[in-house]
Amino acid sequence: STGVSQTVGAAPTSTAITGNTPNPSVFGQGIAVSYTVTSGGGTPTGNVTVSDGSVSCTATVAAGTCALTPSSTGAKTLTATYAGSASFAPSTSTGVAQQVDLAPTTTTITSHTPDPTVIGETISVSFTVTSVGGTPSGSVTVSDGTDSCSGTVSAGTCSLTPSTAGAE
Repeated sequence: STGVSQTVGAAPTSTAITGNTPNPSVFGQGIAVSYTVTSGGGTPTGNVTVSDGSVSCTATVAAGTCALTPSSTGAKTLTATYAGSASFAPSTSTGVAQQVDLAPTTTTITSHTPDPTVIGETISVSFTVTSVGGTPSGSVTVSDGTDSCSGTVSAGTCSLTPSTAGAE
C-alpha cells in the first residue's frame, strides 16, 4: 500500500485571566494577576505574558500567576497572552478592567524653628512627604490659618512669616 501524508497542527488553546487583585490598586502597588491556559489536546506548557499595554510580567503556564506593577494611574485593560509551543497554538485572553489610583501620601512637619517666635519673625518649617507608591514630587503648602509658605517636596522646607500673634 502507498503511504498517506497526514499533517498534525498545534492544538488550539484558550487563555483567560481568572483574577487581578487588588482592584482597584494604587500607583506603585503590584497586582497579582492569575490566569489559565487550557486545551482539549492536553496540558499546555510554556510562558504567559500579562500586559496592561505599557508594562508586562511573564511566568509559566504552570505558575498560573505573575505580578504586574503599572507605570501610571488610570483605567487599564489587562490581557494574558500564551506564547504557544510546538504542540499548542498561541492565544490571548479577553481584556479585564483594572483601576490604578493615585497612591496616598503622608505629610509630616518635622520641625519649626525658632519656637517661640514673634510677629514678623521668619519660621523655618521642615517637612517630609512619604508614600507607598514611591517617592512623591510636587510642592507642599504650610499654613497657620492666616499666612502660608510653599516648598518643594524634594527641598522639604519653607519659610513662614506669621502676621498675627497666638498659637499657630
